[in-house]
Amino acid sequence: MNPKIKKIIVATGLGLVSIALLAAYLQLEKLKNYVIKFKRIKINKVAYNLFNFDLFLNFENKSDFNFAITSQKYNVYINNVFVTKIENASPIQIKAKAVNVVGLNVQFNPKDILNKLGVNILSLVAHTDKINIKIDIKMKVKWKIFSFDVPFVYEDNLKNMMSAKSEA
Repeated sequence: MNPKIKKIIVATGLGLVSIALLAAYLQLEKLKNYVIKFKRIKINKVAYNLFNFDLFLNFENKSDFNFAITSQKYNVYINNVFVTKIENASPIQIKAKAVNVVGLNVQFNPKDILNKLGVNILSLVAHTDKINIKIDIKMKVKWKIFSFDVPFVYEDNLKNMMSAKSEA
């Protein structure tokens, strides 16, 4: 084969591969067009040895693509003290151009947390506005063969979380 034709074939092939990679990259960037907001918290049970609630987040997918959240990891801090880690490996399907609700059940022993924080239950209940909650969220998202992480940090105080945004 003529060396000139070989060069044209190689250059065309490289051009097509480059265009395909650029198109894939642009589609992935579109998938990262999202907004996560706290929706609500539903308290299921509050006892001295068990605090159980459901946390709901609105995940707004602004892209034109459906994808899946394949895993979720939550590190929970109270007054900047790490108290628990929660993981969810159940896939959640996220629809294109929609607000999708992502839920997670959280349960822990408040007694253990109170010990970590060095406070008693009375001071916790009496000063809910001074109990700061921080949830560091890492979601793994998959679209076709591509995966990427979605980080999000939610911060509020216990009073706000248990009042207007909570459901019994």
